[in-house]
Amino acid sequence: MDIPNLDEQCGKHFTYRDFIECSDSWKRTQVDNTPKQPETYLAIDLLVKEILDPVTETFGQVILTYGFSSAALVKEVKTNSYPNITPSGDQHASCELNRNGNLICDRKGLAVDFYVAGVSSFEVAKWIVQNTKFDRLYFYSAHRPFHVSVGPDESKSIVFMDGYRGGRHQPKVMTLERFVQSNF
Repeated sequence: MDIPNLDEQCGKHFTYRDFIECSDSWKRTQVDNTPKQPETYLAIDLLVKEILDPVTETFGQVILTYGFSSAALVKEVKTNSYPNITPSGDQHASCELNRNGNLICDRKGLAVDFYVAGVSSFEVAKWIVQNTKFDRLYFYSAHRPFHVSVGPDESKSIVFMDGYRGGRHQPKVMTLERFVQSNF
């Protein structure tokens, strides 16, 4: 696969640029956040096909708040916003390589944070866990964007990020059944 033009359509509702220029950190810094690996573009395609296009068709327009994150963007995020992020475990890096030629995150795939205006994030997340081939989902509250990824593991891991104490969210792993039956 050749590297596509960033304004090329991926799926029915998105362009590649949508995933590269959506975060507040990128909007503030406008660092080069362009994926270098063809596999990253394939991961974007998979995320759109498996999750974002179906969500858009079910609930309405998706608003991306954090998508692909290059090493340059991670540096900005760590410096200015979230010093505790760990790129080696973060699928926002997708299939990109570090300076030694190794995957930044060995989970591959791609993660995105998003919400649908006027719709409870819990309703959208619940639909995703019941209807899609996701890898990981990190849920914060019904009124905030949430994180979802696709990847080769399709682990269907659901983590509720409970509150914010001691400078960090408190992760609680949940089964699909417990998550769906929750009252967020």
